[in-house]
Amino acid sequence: MDHRHGPAPGNYWDPLPTARRLIAEQPHLDLFGGRWPERNWRNVPGPFYGADTDTMRIGRQDAPFHLAYDEDGRDFVYRQPTDPGQTRDLVHACLFGHGGHAMDGDDHWTVPAVRQWWQERGRVREWAVGTADALAGTGGPYRAHHRDAAQGLRDYAAHIERGLDEYLRRYLFWLAERRPRRAGEARPELEPARRRTAAAPAATAAPAAPGSGEPLLAGYFVTVPEPLTGLGFPLDRLTTACDCLSDRLPLDGCWFDTPRAALDACATIRVPEGARLYALLVPAEHTAGFVSDIRASAVDEPVLLGRLDRPAAAGPPPGPAGGGRRIGWEVLGYDGGTLHGWLCNDLARDAARELGTAPDRRGLLPGRESAERLAAWANGRDDTKPVTWFPAALVEWDTPVASDFVPIVDAPPPPVPAPWWERLLGLS
Repeated sequence: MDHRHGPAPGNYWDPLPTARRLIAEQPHLDLFGGRWPERNWRNVPGPFYGADTDTMRIGRQDAPFHLAYDEDGRDFVYRQPTDPGQTRDLVHACLFGHGGHAMDGDDHWTVPAVRQWWQERGRVREWAVGTADALAGTGGPYRAHHRDAAQGLRDYAAHIERGLDEYLRRYLFWLAERRPRRAGEARPELEPARRRTAAAPAATAAPAAPGSGEPLLAGYFVTVPEPLTGLGFPLDRLTTACDCLSDRLPLDGCWFDTPRAALDACATIRVPEGARLYALLVPAEHTAGFVSDIRASAVDEPVLLGRLDRPAAAGPPPGPAGGGRRIGWEVLGYDGGTLHGWLCNDLARDAARELGTAPDRRGLLPGRESAERLAAWANGRDDTKPVTWFPAALVEWDTPVASDFVPIVDAPPPPVPAPWWERLLGLS
C-alpha cells in the first residue's frame, strides 16, 4: 500500500509507515516514549495514544482534529489519523508531549478489547460532555484555553456518535488480518447480533401485507459492484445498499437527494472503475419500520427521513430520475446508523433451505413477492440484528460514474540559487 496517499475506499489505512518516516527526520527528539500501562483510558482504539503526557494543553494547536485534554490537561487521542496529512499533524503535536505519547497500540489492542471499549463508550461520552460543560463555563485569563479544551471534548462526543464506529470496524479487520480488506470481504461487526425480547420488539409487531403500489424513492447512492465469497453462492457482482458489504462513495453512509448531487460529490475523489449510480426504493407500507429504526438510532439521515418521513399533506416523494432500470430486490434493516442486509446477517443458507430462496449473481432477489416473504421470515427470527427487516428495490444507471479528479503530487524543490559572489562574477 502506498502510504503517501489516502486509503482505498472502505479500507483501513495504516499510518505507522508515514509516522516512522516523519520521526526519522527528527532523530534527536524522543516523541513516543509513552507506555501502555499508563495509557489514558479516554484514548480511542488505534495505533496512537496518550499516556503520561505533560499538562500544558498545547497539543491541540497542531492537531485539534485528533487530540483533546482530560481534566488535568493531559493529551489523549480522540480521533486516529486516516491519511498522511492527519498523521503529520498528530506527529507534530506530539513534539510537545514530553515523550508521553505512543504509537504501539496495534501491539496491544485485540478484537475483543476493541469491542469491549465500544460497549463501554457511553462512559467516556458522558465524561466528555460533562467536562466540556464545566470547562465552557470557566472564566478568568485562560478562558480561551478552556473553551478550546471544551470544544475538543464536544468533537470527541460527536465522533463517538458519528464516524468512530466505521473506523473501528475497519481497524478490527486490520487487527485480525494485518492487511487491507480485499474486494468482497465483509468488515467485522462491533457488536454481535442481539436477540429480540418481549421488552424490545421489532418496530412493527407484524409484517406488513404485500402491496401493489410503486415503492417510494428513499435516496441515491454510488457504489462499486464487487464479487463476494464465503456464502456458498456465486456472487460475482454483488450490488447492494448494505453498508457491511459495500462501500458508498465518496464516503461510507453517503445518501443523496438527486443524481446531480451524487455525481458532484464524486467529482472530488478518485472514483474506482465500475462505480455506478443507484436509487433505493422502499414499499410505502414498509417505510414506517425503517423510519422508526432511524429515529431510534438518533442518527442524522436528512435524505432518507426527508423522503420517507414526509407529512401526509405533502404527498408521496417524487420517483427516481429517468434512464435507470430496476435490477432486483433485497432485504435490509437499519441499526445504529448502519444499513444491514440479509446477506451480511448470514441468512442466505437458511433462506435457501427453509424458503427455497436464493440470490442471483448480484446478490439480489428476482421480485417483490420473494423479498416480502423473506423480510417477514427474517422479522420472525431472534438471531439477527434487532431491526425491522424490509424489502427494497434497486435501480441502476448503466453509465459509469467518473470524475475529473487529478491527484496532487509533490512539486520538485525549487533550484538553489547560486552564491552571490558567483552571480557577481558571472560564473553562474
